[in-house]
Amino acid sequence: MTIIEKIEKRTSAFKVAEVAKLLDVTPQHLYSLISRGVLPSLRIDNAIRLDPHELAAWLCGRTEKIPRASRPRAA
Repeated sequence: MTIIEKIEKRTSAFKVAEVAKLLDVTPQHLYSLISRGVLPSLRIDNAIRLDPHELAAWLCGRTEKIPRASRPRAA
């Protein structure tokens, strides 16, 4: 199952920390993307949440196919 499939199965909004862990980035990086309007989010009172379907769509739009020869090799 891909990350996008896992996200799409979710029925409730994600917390920023959950998405950061899932994508292996820092929460600060996500907050930066959110504040610049790059990553769609919801503000509920003082909390920021991410809709799973909007997140999956955003990730699908960001996905690039890297040619196999150009991919970094595992150590």
